[in-house]
Amino acid sequence: MRLTSFAAMFLIAASCSVAAAKPADHQWSTGKVLDENRARYFAGMINNSSSQSTENGSVSGTANSTSYGDTANTQIDGSYQGTRSASSSGYSVPVYRVYDNLVIEGDDSIYITSEHIRWRWSKGAHVAVNGTVKYYVDGRKLHILDDDNKEHTADIVKEIRKTPQVTDSTPPTPSNAPQVAVAPAPSLPVNPASVAIDSTPPGADIEIDGAFVGNTPSSIPVTPGSHEITVRNKGFSNWTRKLSVTGGSVHLNADLDPEPAPAPQ
Repeated sequence: MRLTSFAAMFLIAASCSVAAAKPADHQWSTGKVLDENRARYFAGMINNSSSQSTENGSVSGTANSTSYGDTANTQIDGSYQGTRSASSSGYSVPVYRVYDNLVIEGDDSIYITSEHIRWRWSKGAHVAVNGTVKYYVDGRKLHILDDDNKEHTADIVKEIRKTPQVTDSTPPTPSNAPQVAVAPAPSLPVNPASVAIDSTPPGADIEIDGAFVGNTPSSIPVTPGSHEITVRNKGFSNWTRKLSVTGGSVHLNADLDPEPAPAPQ
């Protein structure tokens, strides 16, 4: 009887623990996919080598010398026997870190996210640019429900608050009141333009129109118009591009070339 009561109490406690561990339901929102790209960065090399060597040998010798007056007789016998063999093999495999990056526009913010693809057989979120996607925010994580109804969790690299639209709050005037010309308020962009910049190797300085704005990889908000993008990294040649931005998001990948070695004096 005591054992039955103890088992019942254990089952009740376990069910309460499971109920407490179950996460609460989240309110999903609908957003728009502005951009999607996949980037990989060199992480190192995996090296494997093996070597085998065998060496055996023996030496023997005999020397005799006899001299009588002006006559000399010399006899030398010798022998050598040996075996020597050597073999070696090895290979090197480069290792890369792969990230699936998304730019998602919500009601109040634009989220730039990055999901680490840890395994070769893993896939990122299946979404379409300019399509809709379900999401919710949990701290610095963005949970995405893609077109295959699979949930993905990505890190929020940057959040851009959207500028609210300006509305005319001027009260109506009576019909017999004198009409006063009011200059229209300048329209503010709802969807700011941005430039997502990656580099190989990463961690390079980014300059837009000559001003330092951050390091790669980063997504930088810019005003519509023409801009000059420069990526700098010590030991590599500068990478420069000119582009005209009208809105949305533009992705650039700077493949930096090593600086040429100085000519010998």
